[in-house]
Amino acid sequence: MRFGIVAIEFIPALKRVIAGDAPDFSRINMVEIVREAAAIEHIQAIEIPMEIEHMVPGSLTPDVISELGELKDELDLSYTAHLPFWAVELTSFNDYIRSGSVDSNVHSIKLVEDLEPEAYVLHSTGALAAEYSRQGFSESVNLVVQGYMNSFAMRSVEEIISKSEVNPLKLAIENVEFPFDFTRDIVDELNTSICFDTGHLLTKQCGDESLSEFYREHSDRITEIHLNDGLAQKNEAGGHQDHLVLGTGDMPVREFLLELVKDKFEGPLVFEMPHEDAIESLSAIRNLVPEALQ
Repeated sequence: MRFGIVAIEFIPALKRVIAGDAPDFSRINMVEIVREAAAIEHIQAIEIPMEIEHMVPGSLTPDVISELGELKDELDLSYTAHLPFWAVELTSFNDYIRSGSVDSNVHSIKLVEDLEPEAYVLHSTGALAAEYSRQGFSESVNLVVQGYMNSFAMRSVEEIISKSEVNPLKLAIENVEFPFDFTRDIVDELNTSICFDTGHLLTKQCGDESLSEFYREHSDRITEIHLNDGLAQKNEAGGHQDHLVLGTGDMPVREFLLELVKDKFEGPLVFEMPHEDAIESLSAIRNLVPEALQ
């Protein structure tokens, strides 16, 4: 099995930037960061968080992309790219926001296309759709509202494919805080792939099925897995407890990973967590499912 890791998460990036008395964005060197991530044992794939370009101006220039390409060859890496999701909204009924969000994703795809990413991870729905899903409407009203939001998502994804000319199968739409039945409609209609985030399912953000049930139902389209643990119970602030170290949540680690091993899953299993947590997760795999590391 091939394991990967997000090059840098938000909190580690923030700590680098404000390590001194004043913010210093020059401390974010993506080539060095990717090299550090690739040095972790068993890591063969690196996910580039495309949000970093907007958070840290100059972090993903064409020259940096060229250097990352050289690093890919030097270290025999593969790349995936996580398209922007924090400040965009593909489900917005405000077309200025929706079309701008489409353009942001298209820009990111074109920026890193020379790296030949295995997948471009995409959130087809965002914070707005999640907020509407939390309103406590009746089931019938929920279906109407969520279907309406999903129609904008469908239109946005179609425009991303058309404008970027990306192979739709390279777009891996992630299960996020939104009923995945709607998201699967986009996958089928536009012939995209799926990025399966285990923590999002364990925290019941997108459905109630087990990890194995979700995997079996959607394995025909799953090309990448965001591997992280999660707890169904929310924290004291009412937030989701996901992106946890493997073995610290509700995931049946051995059962689930053995299923992937037996199915000969070939896509990258990306740890979407800080590097130290990924190392702990790999240690848990070594103890619980050594077969996954062979």
